Amino acid sequence: MDQQSTDEQDPFDGVQDLIEQLQGGTAQTGELVQAAEKINFDKSQLEQFILDNQGTLIKDSVDVLQIMKQYVAAAPNAEDIGSFAELLKATSTAIDNLTKLHTSNQRVDTQVKIKQMDIDAKKEINVDNNMLKLVGTREEMFKKMLEDSVIVEAEVSDVDTSKSQPDSSLELPE
Repeated sequence: MDQQSTDEQDPFDGVQDLIEQLQGGTAQTGELVQAAEKINFDKSQLEQFILDNQGTLIKDSVDVLQIMKQYVAAAPNAEDIGSFAELLKATSTAIDNLTKLHTSNQRVDTQVKIKQMDIDAKKEINVDNNMLKLVGTREEMFKKMLEDSVIVEAEVSDVDTSKSQPDSSLELPE
C-alpha cells in the first residue's frame, strides 16, 4: 500500500504523456504551416476561397453568438460581456465585408450590361445612318437623278405684262 500511495502522489506520472502531446501538437502545427505556404490561388480560386471561408466564418460566429448570448444573460461578468461585444463586432464586420463584395460584383455586372447596351445602340444608329446615306461619285448621282426624274409636259405661253394695269380700287396706306 505504501507503494501505491507514492505512485498516486508522484508528480511526474503524467509528464511523459504531456511531452508526447506537446510534440504531437508541434508536428501538426508544422504541417499546417507547410500546407498554408503551399496555397497558391489564381483570381477566381481566391475569390471562391474568400466567399466559402467567410461564409463559414460568419455562420460559425453567429452560432457562437447565440450560445454566448445565453451564457452572458445567465451569469454576466465584465470579461464575458467584453468578449461577446468583440465577437459581435467581428461578425458584423465580416458580414459587412461580404455585403460590400457582393454589391461590388453586382455593380460591375451592371456596368458591363450598360456598356453592352450602349455599344448595341451605337451600332444600330450607325446601321440606320448608313442606310440613309447615298454613296457614289458625282456622275453616278447625276445619272441616278436622271433615271428617277419624271418628265412633265407643260405649255409655255407668253403673257403681255405691259397691258395689265394695277387695280386702282386698292389703295396703299401711307
